[in-house]
Amino acid sequence: MARTMTELHCHILPGIDDGAKDIECSLALLREEKKQGVESIVFTPHFNIDKISVEDFVKARNNAYQKLSENEEFKKMNFSTKLASEVYFSVSLDKANLDDLCFGSSDYILIEFPFHFKPHGLTYMIDNVINRGYTPIIAHVERYDYVSKDPTILYDLVERGCLAHVNAEVLIRDSSKSSLPFKYIKWGLVHFICSDCHSIEKRPPNIEQGYSIIRKKLGEDYFDMLTGNAERVFNGKRIDLSEIKKPRNFFGSWI
Repeated sequence: MARTMTELHCHILPGIDDGAKDIECSLALLREEKKQGVESIVFTPHFNIDKISVEDFVKARNNAYQKLSENEEFKKMNFSTKLASEVYFSVSLDKANLDDLCFGSSDYILIEFPFHFKPHGLTYMIDNVINRGYTPIIAHVERYDYVSKDPTILYDLVERGCLAHVNAEVLIRDSSKSSLPFKYIKWGLVHFICSDCHSIEKRPPNIEQGYSIIRKKLGEDYFDMLTGNAERVFNGKRIDLSEIKKPRNFFGSWI
């Protein structure tokens, strides 16, 4: 029997960010999630504290969810759902109440970094968030150029108390950029995968295919660990972290 899947990063709520533009787009994405065996979803629309207040964002997010939850087809899908956000990095987060941005009532919070430059104050902000009782989840770590160039940055963040995920897409593409994310997983620096879906046409749900690649290339134990971690995070539980390995650069290759 196939294991049910847990989606912890997606842009499915209608009309709130660059994801689903309306209810029909949301339903199309949800149908595909259901087809792939997803039963639990955390809705994570983009949030940037330098552009909108927490209060105004939460109001907009809750209104978008309310519209979706009133739809009869959505009700029949019977997903387990939680509201959260994909929080863009800002040092201003150190003064904000982040409770309503977390995964439901848990302390897990999804944080996105700038893609092309390591932000000033990164460790300061992460330490501040952790010291206030939150557990940061670093979104799609494969997308940060500076982490790819120096994976010890990721190691240091996980050692401080962060979790991390990669998008399924980077595993499915099987390109030159795919090898490092597989190493992240084997080093214990990535704890689950997500689809980060935005639309059926350009960035569709693909979590089933991503986990299929995990099974094929890394084996059943890694599949069980990653899917189990996602399920535990959804339920607000701690995950059992394996011993993490610090990457070493050996003649230009990270091992």
